[in-house]
Amino acid sequence: MYYKRQSEFISSLYNVYFSNYELNIKIDLLDKIFDEYKKFGEHSEDFEEIFFNLNNSLRQNNKEITHKNNIDNKFILENNGKLLSIEYLLNKKVKIDLLNNSPHVTPVLLVAKDKNNFFCKYCGNKTQNLFFSYNNSFKKNITYCKKCATNLTNDNLTYHFSLNFPIKSCVQNLTFPNKLLSTEQKKISKQILNSTINGEKSLVWAVCGAGKTEIIYETLIHLLNKNKIVCVAIPRKDIVNELANRIKNDFNMNVNIITGDDKQFTNSNLYIMTTHQLIYYYKFFDLIIVDEVDAFPYNGNDVLEYSPLKSLKENSPLVFLSATPSKKIQKSVDNIFKLPIRYHKHLLPVPKVYKSKFKDKIVLKFIDSSLKNNRRVLIFVPKIDMLKEVVDFLKNYYNKIDCVSSIDPKRKEKISNMYTKKLDILVTTTILERGVTFDYLDVIVLEADHSHFTKEALIQISGRVGRKDYDPQGTIIFCSNKKNKAIKSAIKEIKYMNALAKHKKLCR
Repeated sequence: MYYKRQSEFISSLYNVYFSNYELNIKIDLLDKIFDEYKKFGEHSEDFEEIFFNLNNSLRQNNKEITHKNNIDNKFILENNGKLLSIEYLLNKKVKIDLLNNSPHVTPVLLVAKDKNNFFCKYCGNKTQNLFFSYNNSFKKNITYCKKCATNLTNDNLTYHFSLNFPIKSCVQNLTFPNKLLSTEQKKISKQILNSTINGEKSLVWAVCGAGKTEIIYETLIHLLNKNKIVCVAIPRKDIVNELANRIKNDFNMNVNIITGDDKQFTNSNLYIMTTHQLIYYYKFFDLIIVDEVDAFPYNGNDVLEYSPLKSLKENSPLVFLSATPSKKIQKSVDNIFKLPIRYHKHLLPVPKVYKSKFKDKIVLKFIDSSLKNNRRVLIFVPKIDMLKEVVDFLKNYYNKIDCVSSIDPKRKEKISNMYTKKLDILVTTTILERGVTFDYLDVIVLEADHSHFTKEALIQISGRVGRKDYDPQGTIIFCSNKKNKAIKSAIKEIKYMNALAKHKKLCR
């Protein structure tokens, strides 16, 4: 007896029917499943209806399977563009044969061969020792992806379903919002648009605070007005919601907002999601823009880095946005557009390095000077367990102080307190290295030579200072035992961008 639950019979029927077994083997297997069903002793109208539909289809060698129900529109809205397994569809109580009859659904085998080497269309795996092959009882060679095997069974036998239904978008005649772009922003905006029209891969290498969001607007308008499907993917969910709200306000339009714990689907062809959610899509988008490609968890994660490539329609454009792109990203694109100046045309503040610890006088003098000038201080530490120690020490001298980390349940409240100036000092981990813009701010990085502070992190941290037109300057200090490679490289890159801005005569 193969089966413990009646639901397993229906799953087996579909797994056999939607496989690449030869026709005679499929018919034989369906008959064996039916025999097992009769032995099980529980009657099921659903099973019998599905069995006879599938069996008749095979015996008549006809792909059409008749069924009286329609596909639910809500299901399509929530799953359009995705790769769906048989198990997922059964859990959603979807009649899979309905999808098979649709011209907007494509069966896909996720493990395939390219020049005699296996590759996985789901995760991008091309490492041959991460595939496992065996011959089953029908002498069929089955190969599955071991990289996917923890959560999924992706192989060269059973089909998944790619949904690509047309979107009846409510977006019409979008126009550029009332925002002033600098001459350099306009130039980069045109370059992105032309690159997108040509179907190219591009990187926008823009300094922190350059106004990356505004320079993608022209491209968004061009594609959305043509009813193209566009995705903006971001590693962090906090920034997803922030960007979605900005675009909804700037364009007065609905967008699909998709994160791990918040999924808001609308009749819109603009999707804003975390890069983790992009994993589920397949050959669906006409353009993908990936913001903060240097950020955790996207950077260095092979599966996440592959997901935009598989989610794009063939020969469609891809745009990366970053202040600190990796060499891997730089080598992967057709064009690199550099924006070395902020929108307010002031140069980036350059960090200063001091050999000191957080209890040294230099730190206290720095904070005293900042507070005396009606500024505030953001203090970065490399580890969560340092937060309490630093705060307890500084509370001996200052009152309006707090700390925050990724595991802090009051994170949003504390960040809000910093925005509303209820705090003078906020001690934080790298959770605030990006995505926040406080005015009248100075920054201290404690143990700046710690391995958690990479070159990219130090550049992003430095980019918290001087972001406002009315407050374009500020001070950053790196406190460390030594000036390591990351510190030297971060300062070198900041100076390089300033030199490039001067060379192009972009600064005030």
